[in-house]
Amino acid sequence: MERRDFLKAAAAGVSVIAINPTAALANTSMRIATWVPPQHHQNAVTLPRWIEAVKEASGGAINLTVDPAPIASPPEQYNIVRDGVADIAYHVAAYTPGPFEVARGVEMPFLSPNAEIGSMAAYDWYERNIGFDTEFQDVKVLTIFVHGPGAIHSKMPITTLEELQGAKIRVGGGGVKMAEALGAAPVAMPASQAYEAIQKGVADGAMLPWESIKGFRLGELVNHHTEIPGGLYTTFFAVVMNRAKWDALSDEDKAVMTDLGGIKGAQIFGKGWDDADAAGKEARAADATITVLSDEETARWAEKVAFVEDDWIALANERGHDGQALLDDLKATIAKFAQG
Repeated sequence: MERRDFLKAAAAGVSVIAINPTAALANTSMRIATWVPPQHHQNAVTLPRWIEAVKEASGGAINLTVDPAPIASPPEQYNIVRDGVADIAYHVAAYTPGPFEVARGVEMPFLSPNAEIGSMAAYDWYERNIGFDTEFQDVKVLTIFVHGPGAIHSKMPITTLEELQGAKIRVGGGGVKMAEALGAAPVAMPASQAYEAIQKGVADGAMLPWESIKGFRLGELVNHHTEIPGGLYTTFFAVVMNRAKWDALSDEDKAVMTDLGGIKGAQIFGKGWDDADAAGKEARAADATITVLSDEETARWAEKVAFVEDDWIALANERGHDGQALLDDLKATIAKFAQG
């Protein structure tokens, strides 16, 4: 397979606009901060896929490298880019409650069928309705993406509300109220700490997408997996770049980064997550109990967490938006991308 054909296949059908390599006056090198372990697909597969696409599109003029180890905690990723400590990072909005609450509308339960659809829809919806200078004014947003549908991975079966009562479940920053409403005992922490929490008995399981089985090695600790149609939640990631670094790029380099960002970048990152979810699920298919929540049971859970939508609508209204209209448009946008 020719190199160009390979890269096209790796990008899952995402077209890349080639830029004349003679247009760039000098090579541009940038560092990408990371906070997940080396075996996580983001470091091992998805970022390398995106980096190669950027390099090819720029004719080799743009060279991106991933830091070999974290230089800051997960909640600090936005700050290190804003302050110029890192050139690029992917920030989890839920880890810094407050500034990005409108963007986090995409995290609501039962919305996203998979990461590719959810990511493209999230970018399209947010760019049209809010714009990136509203909540992300300190950085340049290259693209955004979401992970796959949030499931529950646990030591014991959790297939009904009754079985969830009192279970100690790792959740992200936005999952505490939802877990409490469902009757669980939330253990709030970044995903990177879930393994240790379960290993030490601090948590009985975790709300995470399927990729966590391999990416965070949870398959070593849990044997029961509960899928919720549309996901119990997802997580909003912003791929952000230092504003001064962006301003210093040539017009040619900006064109490349813009083309490989936006909806196209969202598709690359989302597809990478879906591939990792599939690999995580396949790894457990032979020796684990996998349950898809029934329609009847899903309706029971949905009733318990209906306040999530209500609270977000109220917050969006307080920040000068029409919250109900935004939510309706988000659902319609996801449906549009789901139809292809």
